[in-house]
Amino acid sequence: MSTDRQMKRGKTQSLYKYLPESWIDFSVRGKERKQYIAKVERWNSEKLVGINSKRLIRTVNQEVESFNKQGLYGNPLLPPTIGFGTELNENNCDVLTPKASDEERGIVASISPLTFYCPKCKKVYQFKSAEDYKRHHKCYSCGVELTQFRQIYFCQCGYATDKHPVECPTHGSKYIKWDGKYNFICTAQGCNRKINMTVTCPICGRKLGPKHALDPSQFFTYSLSLIDLIDEKLEDFINVKDYGKFIVLAHWLEKITKEELNKIIKEGITTDDDEFQKIFDEHYKMLLTALKDETQAKIAALIIAEKKCGNSYNKIVDEIKVQLINTMANVAKVSESILEYNMVKDLHDVSTLDDAIKVAKLLNTNANPECFWDIAHKFGIKSAQVCDKIPFIACSYGFTRVKSEYESGVQLHALKEEVRGKKNIYAIKTNTEGILLELDRRMIMEWLLKNNFVEKEFAPNLESEYELKLWFINNIKPDSVRKFTSIEETETPETFHVYRLIHSISHLLIKAAAEIGGLGKDSLSEYIFAGVPAILIYCQNSQGFSLGSLRNLFEAYFDKWIFRAAALAQKCVFDPICIERYKACTGCLFLNEVSCVHFNKDLDRSYIIGHVDKETKKKTIGFWEE
Repeated sequence: MSTDRQMKRGKTQSLYKYLPESWIDFSVRGKERKQYIAKVERWNSEKLVGINSKRLIRTVNQEVESFNKQGLYGNPLLPPTIGFGTELNENNCDVLTPKASDEERGIVASISPLTFYCPKCKKVYQFKSAEDYKRHHKCYSCGVELTQFRQIYFCQCGYATDKHPVECPTHGSKYIKWDGKYNFICTAQGCNRKINMTVTCPICGRKLGPKHALDPSQFFTYSLSLIDLIDEKLEDFINVKDYGKFIVLAHWLEKITKEELNKIIKEGITTDDDEFQKIFDEHYKMLLTALKDETQAKIAALIIAEKKCGNSYNKIVDEIKVQLINTMANVAKVSESILEYNMVKDLHDVSTLDDAIKVAKLLNTNANPECFWDIAHKFGIKSAQVCDKIPFIACSYGFTRVKSEYESGVQLHALKEEVRGKKNIYAIKTNTEGILLELDRRMIMEWLLKNNFVEKEFAPNLESEYELKLWFINNIKPDSVRKFTSIEETETPETFHVYRLIHSISHLLIKAAAEIGGLGKDSLSEYIFAGVPAILIYCQNSQGFSLGSLRNLFEAYFDKWIFRAAALAQKCVFDPICIERYKACTGCLFLNEVSCVHFNKDLDRSYIIGHVDKETKKKTIGFWEE
């Protein structure tokens, strides 16, 4: 056993559960296997290459800023975030991943707490190091193997310590024993002083009682997953170019072609007036010589100059701008989400629902492929496909203690620096498979209207795909969707209802996929494109299970999958309490935190199956209600 015991964990687990400053379970193999609690001291990392790190850092910075904004009226002495600096960028932040080699392990941890006691006589020992404990691991009096105290102290401001108050003001620590409950006792002759097992937080002054070191609240990891838009030109296009987000929307609203979008991303739009005049003059002279007609030459030169300088696109951008009522920050996030969606949809290795019908017929399973499309339409699925080699980045960038959500006094801490002056984002990249489902915008809008979630006068024309898409662009507010916090209905009702519906459908589909496809629920994750709206259910293949399972599910059992998801919504083992009071719980919709993008917030089974509130008699019409 070394002072810094080295550990090797799966990268996905490491990213969420084994970060520096967290306490973990810790096995030591030798003649006898021993179980300890340990603290992760540091990672041995290397830079993660082959990703769009610029976009990842920008996205993390936006998340940190979002957390900061929640603390505008909180405790001024305890700012909402600590350790991130004024802004994360490529100059002050590294994207790192744990090393994976036989010579050097990625994670280094050490035994903590170093407070032990004799299970026989209850004498307490505090060691300076793991090596010190190794030399003196038995009680001096009884010769019995010492037992580790598994309690630590941690505070919502982020402070944590493994040091216990085992000192008598008069006799020091020599005669300290544990009473087996909540006190240490000095057993020196004539003393018998009780020392309560509480400490004071040196940061915020709170009184802290001992808690088990593996209590989940000792470390809430702040993390996110991104579909990796690898092309750096694309990053500049969506983040630097002012017109980028509007051009993406122009393509989504079918005002420009995919080819035009790709060309603008690659070459940009020239909008300089001098450049426009220069191109016009050059072509006007040439065309005047050829056409011998001033009017025709001017018209032709104008068309060429507008095409080359992008003025025709400027008109489209101006038209779209007039129709936007969402904030530009939200518009930018929705357009970025649309780019992600399009990238996944346009991947090369794709099997559509039509392909699935053909495969299911060839396999001659007990599925009903001739009904696949009818089932999709019935359950509000506009299009469906299974995709391979979807580039994902999963990362962790900070942590809180005691509480996962912001409130006054709760601080989001940056991860421990490996290089002084360089902030850390720990990340892994994967290429995985997933099922992409675009939901029917018209059906969602009809459902919103039936439940009076949207007033008719503010609804789009249900016959116009353009207006339906524009409604989602204008009314879905990604800024209001925070991982650990529920969406405020009063603040953004449209986002509240739409996201709640999509998120609930996503969880049902994941649970059904796990059952039908023989996968563990924890091996599947979700990615929600609320502004599209669409859902991507994908495999966390870094956990080591066989890829191809989702493809087989999609192609062979699409109908059974959807029907099973609908059946899972009908009942919960905790009904009627669940459906009456909570609308979702561990018995029906909740998933492991690694699988859920929103920490099991904003889930509602009544949105799927319908429900009548016993007190108010208000009827909620379910999206999948018969």
